[in-house]
Amino acid sequence: MTALAALLREGFVLALLLVAPVLVAAVLAGILSGLAAAFTQIQDPAVALAPRVAAVAAAIALFAPSIAHQLVAFSARIWPLVTSLGSGSG
Repeated sequence: MTALAALLREGFVLALLLVAPVLVAAVLAGILSGLAAAFTQIQDPAVALAPRVAAVAAAIALFAPSIAHQLVAFSARIWPLVTSLGSGSG
């Protein structure tokens, strides 16, 4: 069970690391669009949403190869453990 707990912990840490660039892009775009809305006094929700959606799309496009590589590496480590647990030998 210790290996399973370590694998679960590694999965959670990996999930946090993979989502971090997208979250940072969304937060920065939200702050910048909020400041722009405050300066221009335009309070339309679409004006605040569009930059965030664009920033998230750009972050996903930019970081997709790295995210995919890390997911493939993690799944290559986890599948042998899953099969050994499924067969009852783990």
